[in-house]
Amino acid sequence: MTHQQNDTQAQDESQATFAALLREKMQQAVRTALISVLEAEVDAFIGAVRYERSEQRQDYRNGHYHRSLETSMGHIDDLPVPRTRAGYQTQLFDRYHRRRSELDQSIGEMFIGGVSMARVGEVVESLTGTKPSASTVSRVFHTLESEYEQWKRRKLAERYVYAFADGTYFTVIYNGEGCKMPILAVVGITETGERDVLAFRVGDRENEQAWKDLLDDLKERGVKTIDLWVSDGNPAMLNAISKKFPDSARQRCVVHKMDNVLSYIPNKQQEQIKPQLKALTPRPLRSSSRSFHACSFSRSPTLKASTSLSPVSAMPTTARIGILHPSPL
Repeated sequence: MTHQQNDTQAQDESQATFAALLREKMQQAVRTALISVLEAEVDAFIGAVRYERSEQRQDYRNGHYHRSLETSMGHIDDLPVPRTRAGYQTQLFDRYHRRRSELDQSIGEMFIGGVSMARVGEVVESLTGTKPSASTVSRVFHTLESEYEQWKRRKLAERYVYAFADGTYFTVIYNGEGCKMPILAVVGITETGERDVLAFRVGDRENEQAWKDLLDDLKERGVKTIDLWVSDGNPAMLNAISKKFPDSARQRCVVHKMDNVLSYIPNKQQEQIKPQLKALTPRPLRSSSRSFHACSFSRSPTLKASTSLSPVSAMPTTARIGILHPSPL
């Protein structure tokens, strides 16, 4: 296997891990979008929005019932579905199931890259089976935009004990063609051990300014101190971190480091070399050698960290994954 092939394999693994990170947020985005479209669909059927007096009114609202839904992003519980007095039955869920993956991807792209009128119109039409009016598209657009922006601009803690930075590429479909969307993300762990996706956005991981913009966003939302950054050896990312958080310590992710080393070793010899590389990892790390992703990106139990110890020794076993001595390749 060539060095280039190994890089591709590492990128594929990174993309899969990063997809797991975004799954929870994407699931929330799908839920928000479906609720917005359901409400717009009922408004259109009734002929009036909630509490509106209109001669075109055909029916009246009658509360909600709740149902669960399987999405490509995971299971959604308690999805509120509006009811009418005449018993209107939505066809949205049948249409959603027929095009679930495509619709979830469209909704996810809006969440990451920004909401647009055109994309909202496409999603609404796909879910309802009819071309929506301009006013319906506008209402759904402003609802989604408000929800997404509220999350992206929420206030953050002043201090995080650890922060994990990573960047990868997702394949998205535009006009029937696949193209790469670069995504940057930062995950933080607080003093009480709580994990949070601090921010993610579209940006080229090789672009230092893109990382600076992301880190500036963290500062603008209240982050003042990050004790320890964990990342790969990407120069653009490292330069941005050193300039925006100059007092923070930084350590290298084990998996990124091992992948870098193995990419220069012939494929037939890699299995022989891997145990020797793992032996270089500090003893507390050996039982959990598969990357910081499992700590920061999985749905593991709440992490606990003692602030009285040094950054690495303070990390619990599950949280130490992916840490090496601060000596980037």
